[in-house]
Amino acid sequence: MDDFDEIAYKKEKEDWVTGHSGGSTWEINSVCGVLLSSYIIWSALSKYTKSFNYTTNNTGTLILEFIIIVLPSVLACTILSSYTFFINALFLSLSIFVNYKFAPKPNDDENSKIKIERSQIKPFLSIYRASMMILTCISILAVDFFVFPRRFAKVETFGTSLMDLGVGSFVFSSGIVAARPFLKKPENRFKSLKGQLFKAVKQAFPLLLLGFIRLIMVKGVDYQEHVTEYGVHWNFFFTLGFLPIFVTLCRALQKYTRFSIVGLFIAVFYQIALWEFGLEDYIQHAPRTNLISANKEGIFSFWGYLSIFLFALDIGHYILPLDPYYTLRPNRQTKKPKPKKLVMILFSWSILFWLGFLIVTLCNIKVSRQMANLSYVFWVASFNITYLSLFQSVELYYFKNYWKSYEKTVPNLAEAINSNGLLIFLVANLLTGFINLSIRTIYTSSLVAEIIIIGYMFIIISFSILLKKLGLRLKL
Repeated sequence: MDDFDEIAYKKEKEDWVTGHSGGSTWEINSVCGVLLSSYIIWSALSKYTKSFNYTTNNTGTLILEFIIIVLPSVLACTILSSYTFFINALFLSLSIFVNYKFAPKPNDDENSKIKIERSQIKPFLSIYRASMMILTCISILAVDFFVFPRRFAKVETFGTSLMDLGVGSFVFSSGIVAARPFLKKPENRFKSLKGQLFKAVKQAFPLLLLGFIRLIMVKGVDYQEHVTEYGVHWNFFFTLGFLPIFVTLCRALQKYTRFSIVGLFIAVFYQIALWEFGLEDYIQHAPRTNLISANKEGIFSFWGYLSIFLFALDIGHYILPLDPYYTLRPNRQTKKPKPKKLVMILFSWSILFWLGFLIVTLCNIKVSRQMANLSYVFWVASFNITYLSLFQSVELYYFKNYWKSYEKTVPNLAEAINSNGLLIFLVANLLTGFINLSIRTIYTSSLVAEIIIIGYMFIIISFSILLKKLGLRLKL
């Protein structure tokens, strides 16, 4: 294979992931809904049947979980992308059948006798975070194949797509769990800025290092690049890496206001800068003459992602404690979760954010992941809070007393993914790069592509399960 062929193919690959306009939000919701439907059918089978052997956690259990949780989403993102409504309808119908056929009568629940382990985490949060990672891992490889619809690929400038939502959702998911240090030690809120910054830089260092490693590897092997996504040198690891540092700088304001208010102000002022100070035109048309202009998309979209992270951080203060109002009433003691109260709070927040999204849409602010503008921020927050509330509704139906029962509330693969989320994301990126360097993905047939994507996802899930069995939890 001569150098000309390699150069021509690289250009063809770059064109393959460039210039897309996205699809409808309804279709995106339907695709993401497949994972929710998968969790519903898993919950019904796990609670009312003996389909899963969680006493031994054998290979058959892993394969069955993979078939129910992961495989439908792989198909929904690829060859069955036009039939996601029917996938959801089928899974919901099956869950209704299982409920009707196998649900025990009152006072005859045998599952309470199955000694698994008491759940120490909120099931809906665990499956939500795992769902975001599963969709992200599927998309970053599948986008390089013909079988992945172009309307799901990242939009060039304005529009909505599955991958655009996935990037923002990854940040939102990270923001929720970032509330843990505040809740474990409330005094962390008011430590000296110097000490907080040192800790934030220490936390950010591995992510920034991964960003530089990715940059060197991409340039070193002449890997195809989508320059208008983040810029010439910037990548998503840099965005993730700088978040802890800037969130720490925002902590100084928490004595006076909430993180969500700070996030709203940043998003609004950033949108004003895009509109009134020519920043949008600069991002779209300025020549790449220096380091800033070379990475203008990544540098300026960071402010939108920071807003998303701050919104999620505030939501995390409701989700993580037993009492959703713990941070407002810290002296009030509670010994059990209050899921009904929490689900009402989440639905209320989702309504507020959807109203915000409607208002900015009426103001003709089109969604742009490239700039992470105000419309994009509201869209990502609205979707994720709604998704969380729906997952919690499933939890309320099937596992309303999960904290005092001995039933399995979350699939093993979800627990394993969450134990090493960032490492799994890194492995998915490495596997994606290896596959792209090994074969010409855009010339691969749909059948072969589907086999490769399914195999790749099975390797990722198996790796995460192995880490969990070995008791390894690697924090990057």
